[in-house]
Amino acid sequence: MAVEYERRFPGWSDQIRKVREWTDDVLSAHEGFEIPDDTIASAVLLVSEATTNAVRYTASGHGGVFKVTLKIDAHRITIEVDDEGCPAGGTLPFIRPLTPMAQHGRGITLIDYIADTWGPLPHPRTGVTFTLTCRPVGSSVA
Repeated sequence: MAVEYERRFPGWSDQIRKVREWTDDVLSAHEGFEIPDDTIASAVLLVSEATTNAVRYTASGHGGVFKVTLKIDAHRITIEVDDEGCPAGGTLPFIRPLTPMAQHGRGITLIDYIADTWGPLPHPRTGVTFTLTCRPVGSSVA
């Protein structure tokens, strides 16, 4: 049975730290089984990247809000970041071609590399969702 946590944040850059702290607190305190520290660290990193994109590239960062949803079950953690869409019209999250000197544009690349699955939220919602496999502490991997 999945447990779901949800919280809305103002679309300000200082809220990204609060999202990281909230995500870490929720996953660290999850009851039922202990989530490994490396899985929590990955979740915190990726939610930070997704919410940075929401603040930087969508209407959420222009006086709006974004919502983070954590869904936890015995097999996976699913994280959804709902934003208010792009001010100039909607575009889906995508992997940018990277250059060595680029200062931005690595968020979705990190999500693609670390998450088990990822993609845009289903229409009409805007934002990104991703999953991480949840292997409880002490379980063996076959």
